[in-house]
Amino acid sequence: MLTLRLLACALVSAGAFAATTTATAAAPERTACEHPDATVEQQTMRADAVFTGTVASREQSRSKVTYAVDVDLVNKGDLGEEATVVTPRQDRACGLPDLQKGSEYLWFATTDGDRLATTADSGTAPATASRVQQVEDLLGTGTSPTPPEPVEATFTPVAGERASVTRLAAPGVALVLVGLLGLVLVAALGRRRP
Repeated sequence: MLTLRLLACALVSAGAFAATTTATAAAPERTACEHPDATVEQQTMRADAVFTGTVASREQSRSKVTYAVDVDLVNKGDLGEEATVVTPRQDRACGLPDLQKGSEYLWFATTDGDRLATTADSGTAPATASRVQQVEDLLGTGTSPTPPEPVEATFTPVAGERASVTRLAAPGVALVLVGLLGLVLVAALGRRRP
């Protein structure tokens, strides 16, 4: 009887262990941010760009969220008046998918090709006075973003060769000659009349 009870306990324990192991294996693996407890100084050192800016628009795809940001002040990096910042769409991928359009943030971003990337552990957060002051203590007061390069007008000749002054003046000279001939003809006809 004692052996039967020990066998039953062993089976129950083995079943519970198997259920726990299976449930743990089936649960999706959660990706943690690389630097969850980084200081503002560490975040600033890791970032290629640190700036304040307002979310102008937000586009979401299957794996990422792309923010168009109107840049206000640049503390680090070389930015224009607008920046494109991407982040993973999922929180578990250390993304910042819920930044609000029209809200101002202090952005910590790294370069990702021709755009910027940010994550939940990068330091990007609402631009509070105390947080902005911490960055200014490290990097100094921000500067205005670099205005876009002015577009230079280029002129392209319509024809393959350049027109000379005589070619340009020829139609005018022809009109003057026709006008003079007309006057001579009118004058000659006027003399013939009795």
